[in-house]
Amino acid sequence: MSWSFLKNHSRTLLLAIPSGVALAGCLWRIIKKYPSTIIMIPTEENQFILSQCPSFSEYRPTPWLFNSHLMTVFGVLFRALPKIIFQRILLPVDDSGGTIAIDWHTRPCSGQPVLIILHGLTGGSDNEYVRWMILSAHSKLDMCCAVVHARGCGRSQLTSPRSFCAASTHDLRMSVQYVRSIVGNDTPIFAVGYSLGAGILTKYLGEEGNESRLNGAIICCASFDMLLSTANMEQWWHTHTYNRRLTNNLIRYIRRHEHHFLKTESLPNLNMNEAYQSKTIRDFDRHVIVPQYGFRDVEHYYTEASSKKWLKHIRTPTLILSAIDDPICPIDGLPIDDVLQNPYLIAVKTVEGGHVSYLQGWWPRTYSYDNVAVVEYIKARLKQMNYTFENKTEEQNLLNINV
Repeated sequence: MSWSFLKNHSRTLLLAIPSGVALAGCLWRIIKKYPSTIIMIPTEENQFILSQCPSFSEYRPTPWLFNSHLMTVFGVLFRALPKIIFQRILLPVDDSGGTIAIDWHTRPCSGQPVLIILHGLTGGSDNEYVRWMILSAHSKLDMCCAVVHARGCGRSQLTSPRSFCAASTHDLRMSVQYVRSIVGNDTPIFAVGYSLGAGILTKYLGEEGNESRLNGAIICCASFDMLLSTANMEQWWHTHTYNRRLTNNLIRYIRRHEHHFLKTESLPNLNMNEAYQSKTIRDFDRHVIVPQYGFRDVEHYYTEASSKKWLKHIRTPTLILSAIDDPICPIDGLPIDDVLQNPYLIAVKTVEGGHVSYLQGWWPRTYSYDNVAVVEYIKARLKQMNYTFENKTEEQNLLNINV
């Protein structure tokens, strides 16, 4: 190859080199293995679950999403938003006028298993990952799904001067009681929580212990240690990307409901101007959540919101699903010893997956890996319970969801 040829075609060669590297990288990611780490006590019940859930052994990510940041961002930007028409009810949750919105994707039939879905920070039923979970559970298992919103989320109105809080399980407890009152004691109810919702679900399960009204739960991408997660989010890169975006979402949330906080005299320590100037999630929590809920400081709040200490108290069969490369909620916060001492827990740590993403296939516009794992787990639990459901959609078999 002559020097003149290289000189004349240098630009083409320079462009070809990164393309070739990228192609080689994709090919390598297609053939490599991604063995998941499964942590559990090998009881007969857990071994049965494992035999029914082949997806637990490996999650194969979309080949061209080379790192957790791409995976996380594309999980938000790339997936299509399915069209679902919800039936919304407003559930009263306290004596001061507080309500939460619960979106049913359809009215449940008598005996039809129900899946409660808990969203992430400032999310709701209009998030892609929520809707694809609904479609997956309904199409594969004929489940009825109900999205339980945090206060003021999901385009709902805050009806009292009380925002959501990661340390509070009260609203979830009221939601489970409401769903149970509709379907009765014999119909299975499962719950899946994502990110913030996963942490609240973990704490709820631990607090309830043997009194839990759920037949199974899935904890996806949870922050088990809020102090660790917050410190992780304050690294330089995270501060200027995820932290800034999430903080702006929180500021928009409080602006939308500011009339409740401007007129009340019950929260003298809540300064809205300081809240609007928050640069990080920690700032926002210090100015908004701490004074509302009476925490000593933000560290006290994060300690109370950390769900890791509740894992040992869970008495509901529960799947924990997290990615080792999660850039927002580090899996290091999961206390492995507590999982290995609780026969009700199965933890699956995937090699990749990002945060609430788990995209798969070459063109990841639809179902994600978490949909597959959740469906397999619930199906296995229903088999364990020897529960079968024959869908009868006649009007007389539909249950009343009104409060």
